[in-house]
Amino acid sequence: MMTVEEVSSNCRAIPHLLKPLLDACVSMGLIVLKNNKYINTQFSRVYLVKGEPRYVGDLIQLQYDESKQWDKLYDIIIGSKNISDEQHTDEVNYRTFIKAMNNLGMLGEAEALKNSVDLSGCKEMVDAGGGSGLYSIVLCQKYPELRAMILDKSKTLVLTKEMIAGYKESERITLREADITKESFGKNIDVVLLSDVIYDESEAIPILRNAWNCLCQNGILILRGYYSDPENSKPLFGALFVLSQLVFDPDRKIMTIASLKKSISDIGFTVTKISPLTERSFVIIAKK
Repeated sequence: MMTVEEVSSNCRAIPHLLKPLLDACVSMGLIVLKNNKYINTQFSRVYLVKGEPRYVGDLIQLQYDESKQWDKLYDIIIGSKNISDEQHTDEVNYRTFIKAMNNLGMLGEAEALKNSVDLSGCKEMVDAGGGSGLYSIVLCQKYPELRAMILDKSKTLVLTKEMIAGYKESERITLREADITKESFGKNIDVVLLSDVIYDESEAIPILRNAWNCLCQNGILILRGYYSDPENSKPLFGALFVLSQLVFDPDRKIMTIASLKKSISDIGFTVTKISPLTERSFVIIAKK
C-alpha cells in the first residue's frame, strides 16, 4: 500500500505526472485505490511482482525492446529497398531474453510438457539448447531416476547455472557448452528434448540428425515450440511468432508443423504424436 508520493519516491518520478499513470493502471485492474493508497490486485501480485514464480516482467521488457523492429513490417512485405541493412543495434539484452523465455515456460508451458510425455524408465536425457533449464528441472522433478545434460552456448550456460541453482534437481543436471548444429549430443541417450529450439529451416536437419545419432534404439525425441499450423488449428501465438521472425530477418525460413513433421520423418523418426500443448505452443513426439 502506497500513496502516490511514496510510489514516486521509490521510482524517482514526479507525483503529479505519475498519478494519471497509476489511475490508468487502476482502470486496467492492475491496482486499486483505497484511502488514497494504491494496492496491487491479485493479478499483479502473481504476475508483476519480481521474484514470484509466475512473474512476467522480463517478457514484457523483451516485447518492449523488440517493438521498434515492427515499424519495418510494411517495407519488408512490399520488398522496399529503403530498409537499412544495419543489424538490430539495440540488441535485446541477452539476460532479458533468456529470462523472458523462462517467464513463458512458467506460464503453464513447462507444466503442460511434463504432463504430456511419458519418460518412465528413461535414465539419460539431453536438453539441447536448454536455455534457462526449466524444462529439465520439471522433467527431473517428475522422474526421480532421470538425469539431464543441457547443451547450449557458454553465455547461456552462465545464466542456466544461476537459474537452476535453487532447485534440488540441479544435482542431476549437468551443463555442457556445445554448438548443437555441429557437435555430437552424446551416445545411447534415452531422450532428446528440443524445446524452443528448431525454428530455422536451415538448422533443422543438422540438429535432428544429431538427435538421431545420439539416441538409443526406441529413444524418444520431443520437440516443443511456438509453431504455426495454418492448415489446422491456426494458433494465433504461433502465427505472430512467425511474423516476428520475419521483421528481424526477412530471408529466414521458419518451420511450420507440416515442414517439421516432414523433416523429422526424413531423418528416419516415426512421429507418434503432434498436438497443441497450450494455447500458444505445440508438442511433437517421435521415436527412433
